[in-house]
Amino acid sequence: MRRPNIVSIQSQLVYGCAGNNAAVPILRGLGATVYPVPTVLFSNTPHYPTIGGQVLAAPFIEDLLTTLLDRVRPAEIDAITTGYIGSAETARVVADFIDSVRSQHPGIVVLCDPVMGDGDVGLYVDDAVADAVCTQLIPRANIVTPNLFEAQCIVGDGSLTASGYSISLLRNDVKVAIVTGQFDESTNEVSTFASSSDEIWRVTTPRIHVRPTGTGDVFAAGFLYEWLVSDSIPSALERAVSLVLPLLERCLRTDCVEMMPEALEPTDFARPPAHSAQLVDRVAATRFE
Repeated sequence: MRRPNIVSIQSQLVYGCAGNNAAVPILRGLGATVYPVPTVLFSNTPHYPTIGGQVLAAPFIEDLLTTLLDRVRPAEIDAITTGYIGSAETARVVADFIDSVRSQHPGIVVLCDPVMGDGDVGLYVDDAVADAVCTQLIPRANIVTPNLFEAQCIVGDGSLTASGYSISLLRNDVKVAIVTGQFDESTNEVSTFASSSDEIWRVTTPRIHVRPTGTGDVFAAGFLYEWLVSDSIPSALERAVSLVLPLLERCLRTDCVEMMPEALEPTDFARPPAHSAQLVDRVAATRFE
């Protein structure tokens, strides 16, 4: 099978694991050709006392994306994945890029990881960025991968379960909606749900009590690659979770605050997933147009 070609539009760090620093080693380790396009260039994540760098200007990003199409034809691009977006203007540039590629390659797969916030810290992008992600990028996506907090922000309802949010996110072109991070304090487990128009799947694993950045970026990369090669929700869900867990376990074991996806061995990518996806329900999911 030909190696998938993926354009990955996310943050870039000098130090640490988030955005393209997390996704690119995963995608390349699995066998994809990746064209990473940065949206911001920071020294590290904001979790440290100091940070350098800047949000990259939208015209600069537009120039990178436009010129990429001089080297790689749209028909050769299998997928576009988006993550952290630094400005509302950048969201519009990325949306235009998606439209341009899709006009020449209607079968392109677009995954949007709406990186906006988390339950313990709230929204960590400004309102204009959050609105642009919701109005410009999510409607153009085939796959969305928010965490539970982000799903609540997108749907605008704080009363649903993760599986309920995953169904509610099946709007516009979204064919697969994943919601990560539903914790069960009684069992000390965490569940990830994935819904299509007629099925809901779940993978449940023990909760590992570490909080490094980049887990969602690793998950989205693993899901996208496996989806491209298998077209199977349970297989993609299992693969994505199987890549996140060993990185979290290493952080816990070594008392490290940063994951290191580049340290994964070929055997880590080839190892069968340890946790199986379970079919939660087979339903005609309500779609919102």
